[in-house]
Amino acid sequence: MKQVTFDDSLQNRLVEYYNPSLHKLIGNVLSLFAKPRKTPLADDLVMSASAKTGPAQFTLLSRMQDKNYEMEHIDMAAECLDHMAAGIDTTGDALCFLMWEISQPRSFYVQQRLQEELRANPEVAFDRLPYLDAVVMEGLRCFPAIPMSLPRYVPSGGRTIDGYHIPERTIVSCQAYSTHRIDEAVFPHPDTFDPDRWLQETGELDRKRLFFAFASGGRGCIGKHLALAEMKTLLRDVYSRYTTVPDPSMSAEDMEMSDQLISSQPRGKRCLLTLIPLEKGA
Repeated sequence: MKQVTFDDSLQNRLVEYYNPSLHKLIGNVLSLFAKPRKTPLADDLVMSASAKTGPAQFTLLSRMQDKNYEMEHIDMAAECLDHMAAGIDTTGDALCFLMWEISQPRSFYVQQRLQEELRANPEVAFDRLPYLDAVVMEGLRCFPAIPMSLPRYVPSGGRTIDGYHIPERTIVSCQAYSTHRIDEAVFPHPDTFDPDRWLQETGELDRKRLFFAFASGGRGCIGKHLALAEMKTLLRDVYSRYTTVPDPSMSAEDMEMSDQLISSQPRGKRCLLTLIPLEKGA
């Protein structure tokens, strides 16, 4: 599957920000030779789904079909497509790095312990499995799906951050990769993949405070709970049935995190794992 956002977005956005005139000129020239990639299957799916009446009350579509908004069909379809695109690559990339990590010899014990929990609790809901939750949280801490810096303007009056006064309207930002590693009192040995840290009661509030994979506050990711549900469901379905090991053709260099703006991706643009069926009743 070719990813929706698979491009050199970082370089493109940097040029657009620092030299908009050059970016516009380059864009006009490139438009003569290359057209935007079309996604007819996704477009058709969203157009047909957004035209349906009587959606469930908790869905995005039900909100947009409310008479108070008076949105046109094409506007609703565009909004739905944005949400769909935002959730495909991010969830997939996070799972990609996580499944790669627990397939490595250094973290294989995590996979085995996860399999034990899943196979011992086949009827338990995915959101009631503590080790599964710990594995997902640690995966998102080590391999956040969104590496961009989430810039914000400092509010009126300015703010003092860590002893430094920042004037109002200054652009400040932080991003999950650094936030998850900057305070070793909260995350000891921050570069070590260790799901057990999420099972400890001591420091729980601080860990949650510094967890930034979905950002936080009023501009936090509205798809957080859906993403967590998707990740846990897939991991449960895979690791209750299979063991995963790296494909022999893969290398550590293939799985280095590519420096992208929108979603984290393997530098080699692939992640190949071999699935080995588990013995029934083992």
